[in-house]
Amino acid sequence: MNGAALALTTDGVSGTEAVAARLAAGLRPGDLIALDGPLGAGKTAFVRGLASGLGVDPRVVKSPTFVLHHVYGAPPRLHHLDLYRLGPGAGIGLLDLDGLLESAPAAVEWAGYADLEPWRPLRLLLDIAGDQLRHIEVRAPDDAPPRLVAAWRAAVAGT
Repeated sequence: MNGAALALTTDGVSGTEAVAARLAAGLRPGDLIALDGPLGAGKTAFVRGLASGLGVDPRVVKSPTFVLHHVYGAPPRLHHLDLYRLGPGAGIGLLDLDGLLESAPAAVEWAGYADLEPWRPLRLLLDIAGDQLRHIEVRAPDDAPPRLVAAWRAAVAGT
């Protein structure tokens, strides 16, 4: 795969939100976006962009760290989960990810804390590349559905 089409560096929050909004155009129920990266890398900003691209007011997007799960839109347009408080080896059975994905796509922050492989997520690593710059890249693209990788490529091409 062409690495250039699988990674990009944004100019900060607005660029991160913009690429996510473009990715949202290719999402549908059942799709899982797995987000990892250090604190402050832009995971929640990325979810705000997804929400915006799915027709949800991005101002309602908050980090779900203390509640684990937010639902945006009615009927649901996006599920937003955060596994930070659960920590490494998080058991997510009670979150009923299968049930959530029936109604809308989902984005999971700190996704590396749980085994999400059964859902074949598009794994994105966000990293701080400077004061405002953020680097975003697909990890293990061959493990994700080709349609999601293609949606990511299209989102990156739109920059």
